[in-house]
Amino acid sequence: MSAGLNLLLVASAALFAVGILGVVTRRSAVVMLLGTQFMFIAAALVFVAVARFGLGAERATAGASMALFAGAVAAAELAVGLAMSALIYREHRSFALDADRG
Repeated sequence: MSAGLNLLLVASAALFAVGILGVVTRRSAVVMLLGTQFMFIAAALVFVAVARFGLGAERATAGASMALFAGAVAAAELAVGLAMSALIYREHRSFALDADRG
């Protein structure tokens, strides 16, 4: 039994909402990075779901290739974000983005 397009779109929307919640409500750089990763995963899930159910058999690999590209972009974003987090921690001894400089 396979999941339908509606179920996959709802799951993707839920993942995206969790990512937005993590970015908006937290002050920690690491939690913000995890939130953006949730949003990238949600977008990749939409690409694959639409390719599987919406485009037809002749373009079935388009969604997978877009998801692979989104994964590569997410990995690059995570690497840059973790490097920036390491610099923030080295300077302030905290991952909080609004830490005082005093």
